[in-house]
Amino acid sequence: MKAFRIFFLVIPLLVITLFSCEYDPDKPDLPEEILILNHWIWEGMNDVYLWAQQIPDLDPDYQEDPEEYFYDLLYSGDRNSWITDDSEELAAMFDGVELATGISARPGLITDTRVISIVEFVTPDSPAEDSAIKRGDIIIAINGQSLTADNYYPLYYQNPATFGFGEWNGSEVVPNGREVTLTAVELNQNPVVHSEVIDYIGKKVGYLVYTQFTSGAEDEWYEELNGVFEEFRTAAVSDVVVDLRYNRGGSLDLSAYIASTLGSRTAMENEDIYVNLVWNDAYNQFWKEYDLDDDGQPDGENSPQLVIKLPESELNMDMSTVYFLTTESTASASESLMIGLYPYSDVVQIGTTTYGKCYGSITVEDWAEPKRHNWAMQPIVIKYSNADGFTDFVNGIDPDFLVEDDLLYAEPFGSIDDPLLAKALEEITGVAPARKSVGMQEHPFNTLAVPKNKMVERRISLVR
Repeated sequence: MKAFRIFFLVIPLLVITLFSCEYDPDKPDLPEEILILNHWIWEGMNDVYLWAQQIPDLDPDYQEDPEEYFYDLLYSGDRNSWITDDSEELAAMFDGVELATGISARPGLITDTRVISIVEFVTPDSPAEDSAIKRGDIIIAINGQSLTADNYYPLYYQNPATFGFGEWNGSEVVPNGREVTLTAVELNQNPVVHSEVIDYIGKKVGYLVYTQFTSGAEDEWYEELNGVFEEFRTAAVSDVVVDLRYNRGGSLDLSAYIASTLGSRTAMENEDIYVNLVWNDAYNQFWKEYDLDDDGQPDGENSPQLVIKLPESELNMDMSTVYFLTTESTASASESLMIGLYPYSDVVQIGTTTYGKCYGSITVEDWAEPKRHNWAMQPIVIKYSNADGFTDFVNGIDPDFLVEDDLLYAEPFGSIDDPLLAKALEEITGVAPARKSVGMQEHPFNTLAVPKNKMVERRISLVR
């Protein structure tokens, strides 16, 4: 089976910085484990970080908090690098395995002070699915406490947790008396949340809801994804709609494979460029001079660490147009999939502006043998562009058709009453679905940001 992980070769540290050894009475007497972490952070960031030349001169011998030290080193425009004290949990998360209930919910303000959390989707075969929790359910309390901007995050991750639900009546959210107690389990989360072939106005349309670019620890989710594509091919679909509304990223190799499966057969057969990668100056030069393919010659500009080409896909569907559904949670590998297809297929984007991440990261663990600690960094190391040089979409990618993903009126995946899917079907056939009227009204639901550096936000990774 093919594992979708870019191979990153760690080279000897290229930067050695000497700090003054003069006596300083203000120098803190830090524990050895803190000094080890700080120097590991300093050396690793100066080696691989995309903005290594802009790292501030902060002596690791003076920093009492390694996590704070890491964030103090970041480039001001970097909102995506992070650090964790649990490398094993991080690795499992990239494989789709987390301690979770299966609820993916979006918190937001419903009044100036009141917070609710609306279920975006439920992971298949999870405790949440077993308890009949569904997309659009409104969480108003956890463990008996009403949600606020200060408590919603820690309450959400209590285990076990009792969720209290409410309903939107068109003007306010009111309790409905329903409570569900869930215990988080180690969940191998299937990123294919929903798929089907929709028969609409004489067209067969493949519809896929995809929430993370991961092949799984044993390629199980790669096989699951291929099963969906096999179903689409067998049904002879005329078009494909990929729902990336809640997909924050994952493997860049896997996004390239999906592009090869959906897009131009000619481009795939020609192994045309999917994306170009730019590292820091030291690594850009290193990859050009290195011989990854062992042919006795430097790889030059065509190094696989500088150019990712469209891989072979036996399931190629040769779509001239591919439709994507997006929100502000659509990030990273999701965005690379769309822009990577720009030169070869018409991409129709429906929804709202994406997150905006034209960068990729890798996991950096302790390189000492034996390991001295279990921390891991996930620094940004590359900037990517498509074959035409399109990049720098840091403010997100705007949709072709602006359609709000209003979770207060959420419809099941695959329903023609879902306004984003309905718009895709209209663009495919020229006929707008006759949707039910739900009397949508203006409401004050405003999304809240996840607290910085928390694991739920860390899914916005691109490569490792």
